[in-house]
Amino acid sequence: MNPMIMSATIRTRRRAVSFYLPCRYFTSLIGTVDNSVTIGDVTVNNPPRGDSPHLIPPLLRLSGFHEVNASLPPCHVSHLRWMMQKDLVLGQDFLLLGTPNLARERLNVLQMDTSLLKTIIYSSRQFRRQLLLLYATLLGREIEWVSITRDTSEADLKQRKEVSNNRTRYVNQAPVRAALNGRLLILDGLEKAERNVLPTLNNLLENRELPLDDGSMLVSPDVFAAHGLGIAVHKNFRVAALASLSVGESTTLDPPLRSRFQARLVSPVSVGDMLVNASARSTGILSTTQLKDIVQLAAGESPHGVSLESVHDSVKYLERHQQSITSVAALNAHGINTTGEMIGIDDIKDPLRFNENDRGNNNMLNFVETETTKAVQDLIVAAFESGKRAVAVVGPKGCYKSAIARNLAHSSGEKVELMSLHPDITDRDLLMARGTCKESGNTIWRETPLTRAAREGGWVILDGIDRLRSDTLTSLALLMESLAILPDGSRFRVSDRFRCIAIGHPPREKSWITPEVRDMFHWVRATPLPRKELQQLLTTMFPDLKKEILNKILNLQERLEEIVVDNVGDTESMRLTLRRLKHICRRAEQRPSELGRIVHSTLMTGFLPDWERGIVEECVSKCGIDVTDTTERDLGSFDHLLTKYKRKSSNPLLVPNPRFEESPGQAKVMRDILEAHSVGEKALLICGYQGVGKNKIVDHLLKSLNCEREYLQLHRDTTVQSLLLSPSVEDGRVVYHDSPLVRAAKFGRILVLDEADKAPVEVVALLKGLIEDGQLSLPDGRMLHYGENISNPDIISIHEDFSIWALVNPATYPFHGNDLSKEMSDVFSCHTVPPMDIESHKRILRSYGDNVPPKLIDKIVKIWEDLRVAQQDGSMTYPFSIRESVNVIKHLNSFPNDGIEDAIENVISFDRLDQALSKHLDDVFGVHGIFFSHANVAKKLRGRPEGGVSTPKTRASEPKHGKIDPQNEPHVGGNTWAGGTGGSDTAGLGGRGGPYRLDLGHPVHQISDAMKAEVSEEAARRAREMAAAALKNKLKELDMGKLDWKRYNNLRAQVEEQISQLTSHLKDLKTRSVERVWMKKQTSGELDENRIVDALAGERDVFKRRGKPSDAYANNPITIKLIVDISASMYRFNGYDQRLERLLEATLMMMDSLRDDKRFKFHIIGHNGSSAKIPLVNPQMALDEATQLRVLECMVANTQYTYAGDNTVDAIALAVAEATMGELIIIISDANLERYAITIDDLAPLQSPNVHAHLIFIGSLGDEAAELASIIPNKRAQVCFQSSQLPLILKKIVTNALK
Repeated sequence: MNPMIMSATIRTRRRAVSFYLPCRYFTSLIGTVDNSVTIGDVTVNNPPRGDSPHLIPPLLRLSGFHEVNASLPPCHVSHLRWMMQKDLVLGQDFLLLGTPNLARERLNVLQMDTSLLKTIIYSSRQFRRQLLLLYATLLGREIEWVSITRDTSEADLKQRKEVSNNRTRYVNQAPVRAALNGRLLILDGLEKAERNVLPTLNNLLENRELPLDDGSMLVSPDVFAAHGLGIAVHKNFRVAALASLSVGESTTLDPPLRSRFQARLVSPVSVGDMLVNASARSTGILSTTQLKDIVQLAAGESPHGVSLESVHDSVKYLERHQQSITSVAALNAHGINTTGEMIGIDDIKDPLRFNENDRGNNNMLNFVETETTKAVQDLIVAAFESGKRAVAVVGPKGCYKSAIARNLAHSSGEKVELMSLHPDITDRDLLMARGTCKESGNTIWRETPLTRAAREGGWVILDGIDRLRSDTLTSLALLMESLAILPDGSRFRVSDRFRCIAIGHPPREKSWITPEVRDMFHWVRATPLPRKELQQLLTTMFPDLKKEILNKILNLQERLEEIVVDNVGDTESMRLTLRRLKHICRRAEQRPSELGRIVHSTLMTGFLPDWERGIVEECVSKCGIDVTDTTERDLGSFDHLLTKYKRKSSNPLLVPNPRFEESPGQAKVMRDILEAHSVGEKALLICGYQGVGKNKIVDHLLKSLNCEREYLQLHRDTTVQSLLLSPSVEDGRVVYHDSPLVRAAKFGRILVLDEADKAPVEVVALLKGLIEDGQLSLPDGRMLHYGENISNPDIISIHEDFSIWALVNPATYPFHGNDLSKEMSDVFSCHTVPPMDIESHKRILRSYGDNVPPKLIDKIVKIWEDLRVAQQDGSMTYPFSIRESVNVIKHLNSFPNDGIEDAIENVISFDRLDQALSKHLDDVFGVHGIFFSHANVAKKLRGRPEGGVSTPKTRASEPKHGKIDPQNEPHVGGNTWAGGTGGSDTAGLGGRGGPYRLDLGHPVHQISDAMKAEVSEEAARRAREMAAAALKNKLKELDMGKLDWKRYNNLRAQVEEQISQLTSHLKDLKTRSVERVWMKKQTSGELDENRIVDALAGERDVFKRRGKPSDAYANNPITIKLIVDISASMYRFNGYDQRLERLLEATLMMMDSLRDDKRFKFHIIGHNGSSAKIPLVNPQMALDEATQLRVLECMVANTQYTYAGDNTVDAIALAVAEATMGELIIIISDANLERYAITIDDLAPLQSPNVHAHLIFIGSLGDEAAELASIIPNKRAQVCFQSSQLPLILKKIVTNALK
């Protein structure tokens, strides 16, 4: 025998197993002889033996004790020794510590050398959990388990109340059971508990005393022996805890709790030990070099720490498929990397090979398998085959994730259940649901689809794991390993045939894939199908769709994939996902001539922000998709569909009967809805502004179809429970009454979800499982399911005529709803209700105003049209609707003597407190001859003409300021007067040789460039020196506080309305960001319908109340940089088009709107011929009125005194290069593109994916700026020649980017 190897023996009760350990790493031995246990130099005689062997954990992932050596690095035997020392020798409670994420406090990972000893692999919570379970197994310790989450309450730690035989019965929970029976209580995740929950156990830890809710008292053995009172805590009772603490977070644990534990930081594992263990557990297929490489990669690639089992899983996975995947891909599949990468189809070198029974080929009906979908399914099967029970499939929405999961189960001959997840689900809800027995009224526990699958060996799809809190998701870690411990106290070994496919979206700002979550799953990346496969799939599904039409659709899909906009949500809403492609093809197959309208309806283009809408329209046009409605609507076809789908109503009360005045636009929408309904669309999303008739359209169409309607009004307080069932207590039993949704599904009615955008997004998103997958679990244990027989009373067969019609408002300001369209609009067939046309508007108003003169009705219609246009172009935010114009007519019809002013005032009084908006409204009404008593209709005339060409009367010689003309008469071509134009030497405009510009308001006469070139170098040098000195003096003057407040107020008055709108919009964003949520498990507030059973049993924490979520964290401030042009041309041409005036106004708008808002870091940076970066404002500056004015005057001074030239290109490049991820950069320039040779290549930094950059040209020679802006992708550049629009454009950019 090798002298470096020595033998050790573990003796169990029935047999002895010998194994060998390398003594250079393993210096302590484990042994059991007779009734003693020895670990290293610590021996325990007569260790405790319980009476419930099923409570001793099995050897997870191991086939027997002979694999103990391979499963555990020898250097960690010291941890086992320490645990036995604390548990059975000293009788102390103990805690195993580790770090959840070493990225922040990363320990140095050294490069591997030949000794393999300098690199370390960190111990994860998964390893510490297995280490603790192994200790319990080796020592024969019975365990009780509590997985700590934020939802853990006192009842989970002491006693839960149950109802039995009409009486309350107290059921001991894990800590109490462990204390009474001398078991090892494991508290997993000590740091996850909410504050002041775990102190419940403090006295139990310290003195072995605990008062119980049933009136009894746990006391220590000594107290019981002395007094004979209470219930004795068993002497062998111990508490073992697991916790993960980051550097500097030792105070996360409450000091009284922390002081009661003996703690040990689980030491890292050297790569040498890891290699030894990997070799021992390897089947021998991989060479030592290959094992060394994969271990080295694991150690160097993952700063967050590596689970030993993840490395073993990677080795096992690679052994099985080394011909098809690389070592890096195997590690990525198990989350071992620095980038969050997963295994994907691109990582498959050669086709994966399986055993004959591992991969079925019997696909679902209507499932079209492509190379990509087959490869993803193969990756999932490969994970299952290598021993993983749980696979996470992560990809963007609409890329076939749930479809392949269902198909894979079907092809494998397995029944699969869907469990749709949402943020309100707790760790208890994942495993069991509480209810009452129908016969006795006793409280009972029902298994969820997840628990049922784990017990029976079935398949389950967890849809939406990214929606769960990390502590809730990680509570499943033990179940995913092999052991299920349920809320009712029962436990079972998870079936070897159990399979779980978890579905989620890729992380965004804050990753939901924590290190502990990473260890739980095998990770597979799903990507959208390539064009060739999309064409194959859509051709198969829609054989009657013309090839030309399909090519246009796919061309558009590719173009939309390439676009980049400021807001991630808007980018997603503009994508043609696979679901959206199906919606379009399904309708275009019937109406190919209306493809453009179908596309815009599907993308809801009309409600996108201006820039995004423009991008989509441009892409549609470039793909040759005609958007004009050139064909007359086939009313005969519409009538035919009405006749074909007309139903026989069994309950006429459920058929709506509205008053309806049909308009052409509404007729089109009704036809679209009916056509979508006729081609099999089961879910429709109908979107429009308030007052456009959404409800009227739906109700009229349902009346025409004689179709029964179930109605649900959604709102902020709508919950998953209220959407599905309505619980009540009857005769001491909880009875669940079907909600309108369930009734509609059972009886084939249309479910109308009104104001669906007002409910929490996750509530409505739960319907995805019903719509897309045809399955939805109900809180009472029943399930809605398509195609099931009614023989199972717990299965509710969904009627084939069941449909969902959801009504929503646009997800834009000033609407307060949630952005349902961004989250799940691709699940629905989308339809938009347009504003009413003028003639229909007149007809409706006439129907309400018999006594109102027709001319007055016409005037009101014209006013409302102007208001609609103002809202559409962004100059006004509120969308005035037909509802308000009808109210005006109703008032005038009944009280004609009140006058139109009073009737309209009833509508716009909401806006009277906003002076700027009020003035804007007065201007709109004033155009139509309606004046209010306070309205100011005075108009300001702006601008002045150019003065023509000038020829100087003198030569340029000596630069000077010039004389001041007290009469301010115009002077042209001379060299005497300051403020003249077209002359020489003096300060003025349009001339040559002067030291700086000076505008006194006269028409500007311009000399030629040839005459400018006649100025000598010496004269030019002296002019520059004078300009620099004048600029220095001007800035010094500003610092001294000589401020022109009249000038400031005049500027602010021009943008007061835009300031008000932008401030209001930013306030709305802030309100949404701090919106309160329902806080569950409260002792006061409103009764939580999810906990009625607990309330019936007498629990106290059964209430909910609104509050700020405890995990709310302050987002990092958003950086906004306004890069302004303060070059000479801004001053020179201000008299021509007021570009400098508008720039100052726009800058003032930004400063005043963002002042004192800690959510933003606001910079203003100037650029001119002298420099590409002139700092004007930084986040540390207090932007009060005085500071704002100094900034504006500084900008003017720079334009007046700087030397000619342009640095626009350098300013863009510098701003983008210095920017951090996500910054918003707005560059304003009046660059002379031809003169400075600026091309599209020079503006490439605008397309940087890391920042949101926009360029606005506010001046141009001819059409050069417009031509250049038109070819810059993604609308990143635009031209603003109407300078009055500049503040409005800036407001739109900011609000769209921050939405």
